Amino acid sequence: MLDFLAADRAFLAEKDAEIQELQAQISALERAISLLHAARKPAQERLNSYKYPILTLPNEIIAEIFLQFLPPYPSAPPLLGALSPTRLTHICRRWRDIACKTPELWRAIDMDPMNDDQLPMSLDRTIFLTGLWASRSGHCPLSIRLGAYHDPLSTLAPLIPHRDRWEHLTLRIENTRPLRAIQGAFPLLKSFDIRLGSPISDDVVVTLQNLPLLSTVVLDDFRTPHISLPWSQLTSLTLSWIYIEHCISILRQTTHLVHCTFDLYFHPGTQNDFVELVLPQLETLDVQTDAVSPLYGHFFQCLVAPALQHLRIPEHLLQPNPIESLSSFISRSGCHLDELRVTEAYVSQNAYRNAFSAIPDIKMERAESESESESD
Repeated sequence: MLDFLAADRAFLAEKDAEIQELQAQISALERAISLLHAARKPAQERLNSYKYPILTLPNEIIAEIFLQFLPPYPSAPPLLGALSPTRLTHICRRWRDIACKTPELWRAIDMDPMNDDQLPMSLDRTIFLTGLWASRSGHCPLSIRLGAYHDPLSTLAPLIPHRDRWEHLTLRIENTRPLRAIQGAFPLLKSFDIRLGSPISDDVVVTLQNLPLLSTVVLDDFRTPHISLPWSQLTSLTLSWIYIEHCISILRQTTHLVHCTFDLYFHPGTQNDFVELVLPQLETLDVQTDAVSPLYGHFFQCLVAPALQHLRIPEHLLQPNPIESLSSFISRSGCHLDELRVTEAYVSQNAYRNAFSAIPDIKMERAESESESESD
């Protein structure tokens, strides 16, 4: 019995010695491997820098490169697709971390439900991405564009809690319900671009107040006054497809207007009861219209713009005598034009230059029929 015990003890001692020897060899190998890793690391880093030089850049530089990838603010990239900052989060973990921690990448939100592959995006997907971008934008002012594809009330819902950061707002909507839903203070809003669908089913006038920084407004397809804004503080105004009487009503309130573009629209009930309209600070005026009406001349005859420097106007607005009408306007206003553009022109450019030699830059945009005859 004792002999068996002694043999087993000897066997275990032998195996323990072998195990210790192997463990010593393993430890030596691990140290050797660690030394090899340490030795190859500088060479690998140099190779990485040659093959992937962007990996050597600090995060701040990479973030700046990402920002240059976007269109200039306040223009917005698509929510998805190759041109979206979302694509940057799919490259690698480091890029995703940098992109998600760069609020400026997410501050311009275009809620167009068409992605880069022109595939329709569901309403739920649009709402999710809109909320995600708003949260990633941190405390940045926001530029928002809403197309007329989805339910505007649902699509805007994730952004309404952030409206104290809205800086630029573009809406393409069918009625005034979304306007009524977002009424409130907009302390940072500087520009507001809105187009109502036509025909418009409701006649509610929405009054937006508490807009201390609002200076630029674009109203498109507003044939009736569906919205009231702090007109007196605006410096830039574009009115497209607006009835002339509503245009005049708005312009009478824009005493600080510097730049103005409007596309006049007449309806059969328009009355010739225009009185003097003074825009004391207006420097740029761009008038557009396709229709011809004798009321145009009456409208222009009531306009006074003493600070005007740049004028673009269709010739039929100056009828019956374009040279005489324009001369009367300049004399009445006391302005000194630097630039004159006459569209739909039939009178020769030389005639304008001879009559207005004090204007350094005069150009004609010929009427289509005359352009065709000249080409013949």
